[in-house]
Amino acid sequence: MRRPVDHAALSAAGYFAGLGIAAGTEARFHLSTIDPDAPIRVVRLDRTAESESTSWIVARSAAPLSVQSLDLGSWLAIEPDVRFLKAARWALELEFRLAAPAAGRTLIAGAGATVRFASDGALILEGIEAVTGQILPSGRWLNARLCSGESGLSFVVTDGGATLAALSVASASQTPTAIRLGADLAGIHPTMNLGIGRIGLYDAAEQLVDAWRFPPVGRPERLASIEGSGTLAIHNAPTFGLRSPRWDGSALDPRLAPEHYDAVALHDDDLAEADWPGTHQIAVPHAAESGVYALEIATTTETTRWPFFVTPQQRRADLVFLAPTFTYLAYADERLPPERFPWLCDDAGHRFAKANQLTSLYDTHNDGSGVSLASFRRPLATLRDDYRYPLCGAPHLLPVDLHLLHFLHAQGLRVDILTDTDLHRDGTARLAGYRGLVTGSHPEYWTGTLRDALTGFRDAGGHIAYLGGNGGYWVTECDGDTIEVRRGLSGIRTWSSESGETHSAMTGEPGGLWRHRGRAEHALLGVGLQAMGFSHAQPFRRTPDSYAADLAWLFEGVGDAPIGANGLVLGGAAGYEIDARSQRWKTPQRTRLLAIADGFDEGYVIDSDATEDGLPAPIHGEMALTESSSGSMVFAASSVSWCGALPQSSAMNAVGRITLNLLRRFSQ
Repeated sequence: MRRPVDHAALSAAGYFAGLGIAAGTEARFHLSTIDPDAPIRVVRLDRTAESESTSWIVARSAAPLSVQSLDLGSWLAIEPDVRFLKAARWALELEFRLAAPAAGRTLIAGAGATVRFASDGALILEGIEAVTGQILPSGRWLNARLCSGESGLSFVVTDGGATLAALSVASASQTPTAIRLGADLAGIHPTMNLGIGRIGLYDAAEQLVDAWRFPPVGRPERLASIEGSGTLAIHNAPTFGLRSPRWDGSALDPRLAPEHYDAVALHDDDLAEADWPGTHQIAVPHAAESGVYALEIATTTETTRWPFFVTPQQRRADLVFLAPTFTYLAYADERLPPERFPWLCDDAGHRFAKANQLTSLYDTHNDGSGVSLASFRRPLATLRDDYRYPLCGAPHLLPVDLHLLHFLHAQGLRVDILTDTDLHRDGTARLAGYRGLVTGSHPEYWTGTLRDALTGFRDAGGHIAYLGGNGGYWVTECDGDTIEVRRGLSGIRTWSSESGETHSAMTGEPGGLWRHRGRAEHALLGVGLQAMGFSHAQPFRRTPDSYAADLAWLFEGVGDAPIGANGLVLGGAAGYEIDARSQRWKTPQRTRLLAIADGFDEGYVIDSDATEDGLPAPIHGEMALTESSSGSMVFAASSVSWCGALPQSSAMNAVGRITLNLLRRFSQ
């Protein structure tokens, strides 16, 4: 269903096709706005607390500036074999499962033959006339057959052999040239929340003309018939690799029993990409410094900045900051319905997402199932330098990472910037020549190739400054501009995958937590998620080992007082999500405990996977340092709040001193 963008929360909204833009190339922006005359410029975000203007040229395309639309909801289009089109009589069979009340939606739409649902949910068959039938049950796989005969159209729904509905109407004799499943022909009504399994088309002799089986691995946009030459067009990224009517729990890996997972789920809020016309082109100079920039749009009601990351054509610094863009994308456009999650502060991005039915990987679809796909090609309304997270009333993600970059600039530490996508695409080779890598405050989502690149960097002698918390937690897959996360059945989360649906449709590999794949974050970082909470953060206190002579360089200028008693994120250096070592998850023996944060209140919840026996344990965060046989070091701040506790501007505190000592050492 196509609908105009609701701009009540943001008068301008747009997106870059990708967040990482190489110096010397062109960035393309796609804008929707109620103010076509709004001034636009490129600003730099990572130098000072105030954005700095650039002289970069922003060219306008021929596309008019106006309010764009969003085409929400996935559906299928059957393009039949010519033998079907020539048939005097025909039949369509399909397996389907209603995932939510179907009132007002269309199940099958073809010229002269439509099956839809009335406002009360009752089944309607339309031909020349229309008849109303029963209300079908939700949550169960059903079999449907729509066919033409001498007397007209008939539609029969069965469940395990029992007939649930049988309708017939007079109809014209033409055979539909195209058939939609889950949407009306005009696309003016919401699509259905619907599971679909096997599909078949038959001719007058009851001979199978076309048949389609959904692959359990892969996300095709067009699917060839396994019998004839017809095609099934798949619109707006439904979810693949789901349990079909044949699933019996005997195989939990779709690669072992493909016939158990040959189904897709259509959702009325699916969105593959916004598909807006390009409106602006930014020529990024070859000599542009690597950094965080934004296209700033100043409408009559507010100013919004849409960030992008300029990456270097070749290395220019000894340190590289890895922008956690997969995590940015996972959280982007979270609806956060206030009736479920009380807001501690307001944010226009969340209001925009909810008004436009955008989703994040923390949301559930309108039918209650978890959202597992997210695309960069849509407005990421919560990815802003002035963003505040309503659940904690504090900055989160980009603004916290910018606070770190402002500090580094003030201290004269130069860093290049790469994105998760760069490392996922190019691997360890992209890190050649760098001495140290710095993470953001919350690098939660890693692909396997990104993790391999970090491990290879460490093994080649590169240092890693893990300046966040909850790092490398969720298994993430990437296909072009889209990432996929299957939540699995454990871990701190807002929804769980159904049993048997924990494998990625992109790769077929298991989703969930990396630690359950034998690749716990502890092996690389020395620590892993221990607990999370949105109440007050705590400071760290040094351990005896932090006073060892060989660590004097790290704690130079740091006394015995608590480390990080204040901060932008929950008021301290250890909070939001905190990490600790784990014998269960194989923290390396060379990992040294430097500081501990404890005293957390009941607002913090422990990750049951963090303890040896799965039972509650005292919540604490552990700052750690791991030395590898390659001579590299991995420092773990072990807290999402750490970067927020850095001092403002050119001031200094213990968090700043440790960070500065660390990165200067890593630069050598």
